[in-house]
Amino acid sequence: MEDTSAALRAAEELVEALKRNPKAGHAEHLALLSRVDQVRTALATPYDVIDKWQEVLCTAGSMYTLISTGAITVIPDEGSITAEELAAALRMDVSAVQRLMRVAVVAGFFAETAPDTYAHNALSQAFQVDALGCFFLVCMDFNKTSMALPDYFKTHQPTDLYDLRKSPFCFGVGREGKTYYDALEENVEQRKIWNASMQAIEKNMPISGMFPWESLREQVEADRERAFVVDVAGGRGQALLKLQEEIPGAFGGKLILQDLPIVINTLGPENIPGIEPMVYDIFTPQPVKSESSSAPLPLRPRERTTDPLRKDAHVYFMRRLLHDFYPSVCIEMLKGTVSAMGPDSRLIVCDMLVPDMVDPALKTLYWLDLNLMFISGKEKTLAEFHDMFDAVGLELVKVWPSRIGATVHLETRLKR
Repeated sequence: MEDTSAALRAAEELVEALKRNPKAGHAEHLALLSRVDQVRTALATPYDVIDKWQEVLCTAGSMYTLISTGAITVIPDEGSITAEELAAALRMDVSAVQRLMRVAVVAGFFAETAPDTYAHNALSQAFQVDALGCFFLVCMDFNKTSMALPDYFKTHQPTDLYDLRKSPFCFGVGREGKTYYDALEENVEQRKIWNASMQAIEKNMPISGMFPWESLREQVEADRERAFVVDVAGGRGQALLKLQEEIPGAFGGKLILQDLPIVINTLGPENIPGIEPMVYDIFTPQPVKSESSSAPLPLRPRERTTDPLRKDAHVYFMRRLLHDFYPSVCIEMLKGTVSAMGPDSRLIVCDMLVPDMVDPALKTLYWLDLNLMFISGKEKTLAEFHDMFDAVGLELVKVWPSRIGATVHLETRLKR
């Protein structure tokens, strides 16, 4: 007879935690989900594990097809549609539609209102491309890369992994010779999906609640001619928008959002109210600097994309940027910002920290780090950050942790 005592203990602990947290916050919510996993882990046999993997993979494949073919938008927001009607709209075989929908329905997506007749439910609506569907599509692109990994490692030298133009992702999609972002920018629609997905995942990868921004009030209010925060490669401004919630009015200081034209040119004032957009390439000297800033450190030769401002910023902010690259590339990138910093400027890096030993509670950290390997990126240890900062003349002032996962704010300044 199977011993279920460990599962029982885990279940009892789950029930007690649910009783203690009837209205759990996000950190508590994640902890509760972890307890649910512990119950299943205690019950599952090795065969159960494989069976569950296959169920999840088939569900993901079905939903990927239903989203990518447009089936999810053909199913009406109100009312229902038959398999025959859906197949005709998609020019697909009816039995193929039935099989895809059966897998999706049993996983909780959509509702079957009559035999082979389907309607949306809350979960399927949440997977529309303009909601969480964009994040799911990006995840599936990375999952396809994982299927190409065996062939990648069989055909490449170990050092190729660190070559920006020999990433596993580009190998998997037949674009080797280009960087991941070069390949991404070849497809405008794909880039839009990628940008939207970055906004969709903010809840699980916190921005605020770490560095004490209030501590800068006196400094910013005393010199408002300098930019308060320059968000380097900040995407669609999600970090600065969150900062505006945390500090209404931003102490009267200027907020600047920097990114490539393919991002900045898609933003209007309604998307980033109170934020100044600026085209900037991370491999060129930082234009927001003072006249007294030291001469720029050696950089990859590229044409500067915007005219320089005359004042350095109080804060330069890099969120989920350095993890896109290996340390040698990060050092080159950091030089451009360090050359612009003044004596009291700060560079705050928001990324995840990899602990010395595997922490089972940090599942997101580890799957994200593996995905970053696909595109020539890496989540880093504190020692790796120390080495990078030291190489460009920065010192780490303090690590400001988040209550959720492994995300931290690393506060740095010029070495003194």
